[in-house]
Amino acid sequence: MAKRSDISILLFFDRQIVRADFGKDVSQPNFYRQETVDVESTLFEAIIQVTQNQPRLGSRTLVLSTDVWSQIVLLPKLSVSGIEPSDLEEVLKFEAETLSGIDIDEISLASTNLGVEDEYQKFWVSAIKSSDLDAINEHLESLGCRDILIAHPSGFAANTEVKSDRQTLEVWEDLVFYLSENSTRLQQVKQLTTDQLVSNKPILTGSQNIEWDEENTNLEHLTDDAIAKRWAGIVAGNYRKRLDAILAPRLRHFDLATTRPIRHILSGIIALVVVGLCFWHGQYVQQYNQTLQIKILEIKEPADQKKKNDSQLIKILEKRTEVETAVTALGDDLKRITFFLENQNNRFVTLLELLIEMRTEDLVIEQVEGTEEGLLISGVSLNGEAAQGLAKSLRERAVQLGWAVNPARQEGQQKLTTGGPWNYEILLAETGPFESAIQPRKKN
Repeated sequence: MAKRSDISILLFFDRQIVRADFGKDVSQPNFYRQETVDVESTLFEAIIQVTQNQPRLGSRTLVLSTDVWSQIVLLPKLSVSGIEPSDLEEVLKFEAETLSGIDIDEISLASTNLGVEDEYQKFWVSAIKSSDLDAINEHLESLGCRDILIAHPSGFAANTEVKSDRQTLEVWEDLVFYLSENSTRLQQVKQLTTDQLVSNKPILTGSQNIEWDEENTNLEHLTDDAIAKRWAGIVAGNYRKRLDAILAPRLRHFDLATTRPIRHILSGIIALVVVGLCFWHGQYVQQYNQTLQIKILEIKEPADQKKKNDSQLIKILEKRTEVETAVTALGDDLKRITFFLENQNNRFVTLLELLIEMRTEDLVIEQVEGTEEGLLISGVSLNGEAAQGLAKSLRERAVQLGWAVNPARQEGQQKLTTGGPWNYEILLAETGPFESAIQPRKKN
């Protein structure tokens, strides 16, 4: 049986899937395969294509795909100053949703802080749908992969051994990634056009949608197997030894299941100890439970009695409230009745005296009658002000007699040029004692 590889590199780009498996020597893959993928295939389907009926993947597997959205996101410095990591992730998800088109509830996201640019904090952000990420992780884990990393391929073939400020370009699909600092730091991402790229900078490409200058000696195309193998070897070496030097954001999954065998004797001893502890703990818990049951019974009886007493007390308090409400209502009724008994005998006489005193020559009082609403004074006035003046004059004096005087309601007979004479009605509503402002109690 062939020895399993240590690291597997899976690269998905421009309808191509590359698989390269490495052992300790990353200069040459133990297994290499590059295939064309159907135009409708997803990243998950491409991984199945390159792993089905093939040698086992390495326990550490790096999946690099242009299906992973990757861009630079700028946030105002003031808005992220002192922000918690969880809150920052939510802000970046909101920005990534707008740029990537992935629904915010479906985004799995990784980011790298690239420092400050003018008034903005610069982040390199990569994102993928959570459902796609979970499906890939589940499939690779079922194949025995224990350390799974998923990312956009840009920046993973960086030369981190030699300190250099050289700039490189990587073209993936229809985007150009401008990288600096040993090809680790993303400076900007631009849409690819038919314009010639700068020829004095190394160019790595996985795109077949553009015509290239054949004289450009700095161009490396990953459809070339030799270039793809060398590129995968650099990525594997960085993944093994210098991953922390790579600034590209990465979505990572670890399976915490141990892969080291455990000695049978040690397992037996541990099992015996666990069984003994479980037996002792079971006896202790049983005895403790019995003690608790006795204490619960002792406490339960006074608790039940207290509950019964509380229920009775609540009923008594509710009854007391009802009685107090009834007493208050009866007191109001008594005060109202007393008022009318003391004032009923002479208040109509007093009202008539007030009408005689306040009536003017422009106004005739024809009738004073009782209605359901109160006492109604009606008659005729020569002008529109006389009845309103009578109502206003009565208002203050009639209140003391238990009436509220409403404004006069008038209707012109249209016999004069002013619209008069005027038929009027003044309603005196019963109010009861003025000082207490007590309103008659409604009867149910």
